[in-house]
Amino acid sequence: MRISEMAIILAMASATFSVLAQKSMGTITDRAVRVEGTVNAPIRQVWRDFTTSEGAEEFFAQKANIALAIGGPYEIQFDPKDERSGTKGLKILSYAPEEMISFQWNAPPELPEVRDGGTWVVVEMAPVDANRTHVTITHLGWKIGPQWDEAYVHFQSGWRDLMARLERRFADGPIDWTTQPMMYQKAKGAQTR
Repeated sequence: MRISEMAIILAMASATFSVLAQKSMGTITDRAVRVEGTVNAPIRQVWRDFTTSEGAEEFFAQKANIALAIGGPYEIQFDPKDERSGTKGLKILSYAPEEMISFQWNAPPELPEVRDGGTWVVVEMAPVDANRTHVTITHLGWKIGPQWDEAYVHFQSGWRDLMARLERRFADGPIDWTTQPMMYQKAKGAQTR
């Protein structure tokens, strides 16, 4: 077994143990946010977009800092002028090349209990054929409480929006962030109306 395979197994075992421990204490639920879609791109291109800074900047957000290594950064900056709007300090948990990547996730600053709550995301991908890839995004680690309920609804919309942007990225080319509002911009615009 190669070192990278062993590291993936250890990271997944650690995450599983953490979840089981939290479930036994009644602080984590079975719910998950899950979205799926098929994009018109070979798996190697989809893998690149989820695992490199340059790729993520083509569909995920205006700025990204991703270093593909267990414990490497998985930082998505939704508003380059406001560091709080991103995932600064969050890390990659595990990956299997061109199959799966998992990373820590947080929530908007308005939901501090969830922001510091320790959720994570698993992105799975599988080739449909040489030019199409099926992608499943699953957001896990949900706990109980009003902020958690609000964040759950927020991310049901947010991950659907991300999947739509990924599909558009491969249909129309990289997202033009000067014309495409980010999720945080849509939410703030809806609050001011």
